[in-house]
Amino acid sequence: MKKEKQLQLGFKIVKIQTTKFSFTDIEENKLVELINDPNGLGININIALNIDSEKSTIAMDVQTDLFNNESKQSLVEHIGRTVYFVDGLEKTYNKEANAYDLPDVLLIQLYSIAYTHSRAMLSNEISPTCYRDKYFLPVINPAALLHKKNN
Repeated sequence: MKKEKQLQLGFKIVKIQTTKFSFTDIEENKLVELINDPNGLGININIALNIDSEKSTIAMDVQTDLFNNESKQSLVEHIGRTVYFVDGLEKTYNKEANAYDLPDVLLIQLYSIAYTHSRAMLSNEISPTCYRDKYFLPVINPAALLHKKNN
């Protein structure tokens, strides 16, 4: 029976930043109306991953869009980026597939941190707007954001 070799990877955060933020100013009473209507608002959350093999980094962008469900008007758009240096990243490269085979446990951890950073950055960005104290990204299970490796 063959023993599988354990993969040793380490990472550190090298950059945290907002790369996009925009909002539509609406009257506070209209915002409260939308919040109180169970179907008033919608939110889209997307995560993009970019690997730079030369720098041994992984950048994760968490893109969120709060919108009026009825009119589909975007109210708050935000992209938060977290960049990680990954020691041992080259060990995950699969030449046959021309892709990186990152362990799910690592991806979940990186997604979780990036999402938490985006929640905090968005909260800071909206603080001088009508959305302060009214809109926060929901707490979610980071594994729910992770698509299977074949996606």
